[in-house]
Parts: sequence; C-alpha cells; structure tokens
Amino acid sequence: MVKKALGWIGKTDKEVLKKMFQYKLKQDYQRPSHLDIFAQQAICISKRSTCLFYEVGAVIFYNHTHFLSSGYNGASMGDVDPRYEGCARVVNGKLQEGKGLCRGSHAEINAISNLTTNTMGLKDVSMMVTLHPCYSCAKQIVNKYIKKVYYIWDYGREDFVTDYLNKLGVEVIKYTSPFLERWINLNGYDPIGMRSK
Repeated sequence: MVKKALGWIGKTDKEVLKKMFQYKLKQDYQRPSHLDIFAQQAICISKRSTCLFYEVGAVIFYNHTHFLSSGYNGASMGDVDPRYEGCARVVNGKLQEGKGLCRGSHAEINAISNLTTNTMGLKDVSMMVTLHPCYSCAKQIVNKYIKKVYYIWDYGREDFVTDYLNKLGVEVIKYTSPFLERWINLNGYDPIGMRSK
C-alpha cells in the first residue's frame, strides 16, 4: 500500500500543526535534491571570491550525495586583495582582457587543488560550478576523472569547451530546478555583476 503524503493531518491537533513548518504541510512541497544543495553550496562559496568582475564557486562530489571539495575564484593565497590594490587587469584605468595579467585562480582549479581524495578510483565524480568552465579548467576537469559537469550560468566565452569535454567523455549539463530558481531570486544572486549596472 502506498502512503499518501500528509494523510495524517486530519487526525492531528491544530495547535500541534501550527508549531510545524507550514511550507512542509503543503501538498506541492518537495525537498531540495542533492544537486540543489550542491548548487547552493557552489553559489555560497562563490561569495568568498576576491575577483571584482566574477564570482564563481565549484563543488566536487560523487554518487550525487558525497561532498569531496569546493573552491572559489580569486587571488592566490598571500597575494593582494584587489579591493586594496585594484585589479591587475586594469592598467592605466583600462581593462586589459586576454593579456594574462589576472592574479586569480579559477574556482574549478581551486576545487581540484582542495581535493583530499584521489578521484581515479571513484565512479560518478561530478562538479557543480556556477559559471560554465573555461578551456583551461576543462583540461584539469578531464585529468581528475570528473565525468559530469553541472553549471548554473553560461560564461559567454569559449563556446567550444562543451564539445571538447563531451569528446573526452565528460557530460556537460546546464542545471536548474524550481527550488534553485526560487532560491536564486530570493537571494538576488548575480554572478557577473549585471544587476548592478
């Protein structure tokens, strides 16, 4: 016999019901999935970023349930905080993109560096990242036996990276869910600073 959710409510004292989480007493309530939680973790860890242009977070996990590591983008340990010294890519007041001046290490690389476990023997190793990986990060993702990359927002550059990862056996999935969308809207998260313009 299949149990019906909330079938017990009619037999429960109303004063007792008032003390419970009311949103869990709605018929349409669904618990967040493990992917929703990893997406939230990636977004939260991205707030540690020291970059003035991008906030990126990454979480590595396996079997969709076991957390392995996380990382965010920003200046290397011991290097300067751009809030005090300014962005290294801004030279004489102008942004110098694509010239290799950035002090930052990417979130995916930092998450890989923070691993305390060898991923070679693990099956179903995945990464959740707030922005679609770049080519440099993609190469390291492949080298760490990560087989799935979930991303929340498009990076808008290097469109060939998905094809590169797919060719090397890594599935790339844009992740969204009703739970995550509500949570993002509630918190006003914006990975590239577009809302501040």
